[in-house]
Amino acid sequence: MSFSLKKPFLSAEEVATVLGVEIQTIYAYVSRGLLHSESGGNKDRSKRYRREDVEQLLLRREERSQPGKTAKTALSLGQPVLESSITLLGEETLFYRGKNVLHLAETSNFEETAALLWEAEEVFPFRQEWPVISQEGIEILNRIVDRPILDRCRILIPFLEYEDPKAFRKDSKTFRKTASNILRYLTLFASGFHSSSGSISETLLSSWSETKKSKEPNDLTSRLRLLEAALILSADHELNVSSFTARCVASSEASLYQVVLAGLAALSGPKHGQLTEKAILLLSQANGNKKKDKQLLEEKLRSGENIPGFGHPLYKKGDPRGRKLIEMVSRFFPNDADVQLYLQFLKQMEELLEDYPTIDAGLALVSKALRLPKGAGIGIFAIGRTAGWLAHAMEQYDSGNLIRPRAKYIGNLPQE
Repeated sequence: MSFSLKKPFLSAEEVATVLGVEIQTIYAYVSRGLLHSESGGNKDRSKRYRREDVEQLLLRREERSQPGKTAKTALSLGQPVLESSITLLGEETLFYRGKNVLHLAETSNFEETAALLWEAEEVFPFRQEWPVISQEGIEILNRIVDRPILDRCRILIPFLEYEDPKAFRKDSKTFRKTASNILRYLTLFASGFHSSSGSISETLLSSWSETKKSKEPNDLTSRLRLLEAALILSADHELNVSSFTARCVASSEASLYQVVLAGLAALSGPKHGQLTEKAILLLSQANGNKKKDKQLLEEKLRSGENIPGFGHPLYKKGDPRGRKLIEMVSRFFPNDADVQLYLQFLKQMEELLEDYPTIDAGLALVSKALRLPKGAGIGIFAIGRTAGWLAHAMEQYDSGNLIRPRAKYIGNLPQE
């Protein structure tokens, strides 16, 4: 199958070219329900077609010609393996429930975005007061407060489930209330606070940030906006490894707490969430001398090390999330000497690798610009992505399906 276009919608002419058929055949596909058409918003009343539908047609064609091949590649950036209405990946942006995420990063707050992902904008579960950690929970948190943020969350999530008598309730109102509580509890675990009354970003920033070191105008407003954007852009990215893990667990009808615990386990791997921490560590090694910084990067490449935070297989023109965060940091901190040093270092990486920064590089830059403590970068990613895991869990619960793929056996055959 040769189909690399990443635009979410295609014109009839583009669809006909990709499928190798006449325009009239496209119309026939629509009438048979194989393709969905909608108004393109143009004066000529032309229609547009969903890329996913076209890919499905190609998939069926290839499966008929080469049975089993498409199933083999589906679990590794291959064709879609299930349906979802949460996130649409485009070539230069992405969309949550049809809303441009890059626009949300500038105008929305994290709680509003979470409610959008959960289809809970009208009931808005964050109107309720913050949950308060129980005395027993506080005792546990105090004992592990020096551990990494992911460890704190993974240790305390099962405890929260044990304390919640409604953990397995399946009605939508309870789901969304539980989901908002989980996000806020994770925020408290990450901040070390026992309670809060502000937003999630305000709570994290008041615990993490060293505002006194910055001399930028409108500093607090800029810092909060940047942290909101980082959380929003981290919230979901379709079926990445942690979100797919979360869906698999949800398909067994485990509780939302266990769904989040599973997501955190997947996020902890060096090929997923830990890439953010690796990118932060690399930025910390920049000293501002272009020649020395270039030598540092070249030595890493010569020794076989990977440069974290660059190159995303789904974005040929660069990860829009990483690009957005880097642009916002540049805009908010134009006179910060340290930030300019980091930006220069990132540019050197981009030129050396001939590739684009990902969200991991963007989160690393945000962490350095806000002067956040060690572990805060993956903390942002974890709290942000939890909103997406919870959305996937709710969607999976509603489907009622158990995710149970088959494996093709290639081992030794039984001896007769």
